[in-house]
Amino acid sequence: MTTEEPRAIDDYLAEVEPEKRPIIAAYYARVPALVPDAVVGRSYAMPAYLYRGKGLVSVMATKAGLSVIPFSGAVAQRLPGLDTSEKAGSIRVSVADLLPDDVFDEVVRLRRAEIDATAR
Repeated sequence: MTTEEPRAIDDYLAEVEPEKRPIIAAYYARVPALVPDAVVGRSYAMPAYLYRGKGLVSVMATKAGLSVIPFSGAVAQRLPGLDTSEKAGSIRVSVADLLPDDVFDEVVRLRRAEIDATAR
């Protein structure tokens, strides 16, 4: 379900509506500093950063705004006050009320720790 695909994010961004493109690109740009071993690919057919062969995080445009997807309902639930979907763990945000950078960073850190814990 996960595959390395170095152009997955760039190809996706080329198709995203112009008002959401720089926002999504900015979130993705934060990932390499947080998880230097992360690689670009696809997880569940979504463009994403992968870590240790698992989906780390995806950021997708939606009709209502954006979804930050940590591929873990447990990660999303650990951050109270977010608009999340229980099953998939998507964090829903609007263009007018974006996920703060420090909260996005924490999502990525929590997911990395979760992946590391299951790999041991």
